[in-house]
Amino acid sequence: MNPIFSPAGEGWPGFPARAYARLDQTEPLDPREADEAVFCFDALDADWPGFATDGAFELGRPQDTRARLAAFWRGMFGPPASRPLSNLFDPMPIYRIEVTSRPGDRYWKKLVGLGEEEWVTLTLAPGGDVPVDVYGGILAGAVEAWLASITSTPPPDSAALDEAFDVDLWPDAADDDIDQAIANRGTIETLVAFDVGQGAAAGLLDGSENVRLFFDLGAGAYGNVKTRPKPLRFCWRKNPPIVLSHWDTDHWAGEITDPHAASRTWVAPRQRKLGPTHHAFAARTLAAGGTLLIWGAAAGTTRTHTLATGQTLTLSRCTGRSRNGSGIAGLVEACRGEAWLLTGDAGYHELALALPTQLSTVLVPHHGANMGAASVAPRRPPGYTRLVYSFGPGNTHGRTRIMHPTAQAVTHHANQGWSHGAWSLATPAQTIAGGDVLATAENPAGALAGRHLDSAASGWTAAPAVPYGTLPCGKVPCPAGRTSANGCTGDVKQA
Repeated sequence: MNPIFSPAGEGWPGFPARAYARLDQTEPLDPREADEAVFCFDALDADWPGFATDGAFELGRPQDTRARLAAFWRGMFGPPASRPLSNLFDPMPIYRIEVTSRPGDRYWKKLVGLGEEEWVTLTLAPGGDVPVDVYGGILAGAVEAWLASITSTPPPDSAALDEAFDVDLWPDAADDDIDQAIANRGTIETLVAFDVGQGAAAGLLDGSENVRLFFDLGAGAYGNVKTRPKPLRFCWRKNPPIVLSHWDTDHWAGEITDPHAASRTWVAPRQRKLGPTHHAFAARTLAAGGTLLIWGAAAGTTRTHTLATGQTLTLSRCTGRSRNGSGIAGLVEACRGEAWLLTGDAGYHELALALPTQLSTVLVPHHGANMGAASVAPRRPPGYTRLVYSFGPGNTHGRTRIMHPTAQAVTHHANQGWSHGAWSLATPAQTIAGGDVLATAENPAGALAGRHLDSAASGWTAAPAVPYGTLPCGKVPCPAGRTSANGCTGDVKQA
């Protein structure tokens, strides 16, 4: 196992003196007009012997490296019994480096000019005047270092890294294989937003509280590990597949602490310019015997899967250009016209779905982030409806003051007719909302610490009865509650 995935949080030690890095995400999404932002890099120790002569990822001979990796991925995507015994990504020293910056800072102009496709070289030191946070594991604590320089990676090395981390080496899944994984999952009665901290995981549940399909399997990661419930496991009683909205870590990191998760069937979008962490996660899933179905359809493509008589799940490739905006969104529909909208981290303007009038539930994009003026939420429909915010208590983003949900996002939804009950629009999420809103957490208010609110369920035309988790468990993982030694820890207590 690569230490980046350590469930105990050990991770890789210290920090690299030099790192090849690719921008993984920013907060806010568009930092150009922000007064502060965090720039998060998916990074590798540039002095790792694996990049040197005869190394598995030798940069000096990129075509040989590509051929080696092509053979590796062909084997990994093949039958489980014939997959390579050695995972090429296990010894790779992967780090996350977070740089918090403000306009006028030394590296601000360089940082705001970066795209997801560019490789840069970060030089780190044990002292200086630009502190950064370095994470050697997804569940590890931060190590402080100082940024000494940020430069463009020389073209030969950059091109070699592009060859090594090229998603074109992954095969597209056949549409029939994706349909077989998703279709005929049974009659769905409730949508549950699981309390996973600063991340997202939603489940489509039948009338016996079995998850039939997951949309994302995320959880708090890196600096937001503190928001993550402990323990954290999911319901696998009916062997549900996972639809991954996009490749951001907080949408799949719930897998790390659930020993039953990795070997499942994952449907994931083909997204360009994924970094080392995402490639290592793909290899980890396949090495565990899981199935990874890559949906390579063009932006704007939609495909409808029949879940049960009168119920469908339409998946759509979003139309944005960033990783957040180019993933998969979903619409679950019942024969009576009610629907649930699953957005992932895509803005409403990046959805290619035809939204019906009666949206019984909307999962708010990106944990309530400020998605910009172009992202216009649907108007609140008449009758029963729920607006769901998934975030972690006291979530943080680098060393900024940004916290989800943001005042901008909450105010925007309120202006579209969604009642936020007791929430203040200026400082939201500091109490239980009420109104149309369900949230997985509360944020700190004054001397009061934030707290988990447990998972939330919504129905088609009325709120379901809660709490869940009262059925006998049998011998397989199931919704058994947080105090059980086995099974789902996501107590469903809100409706």
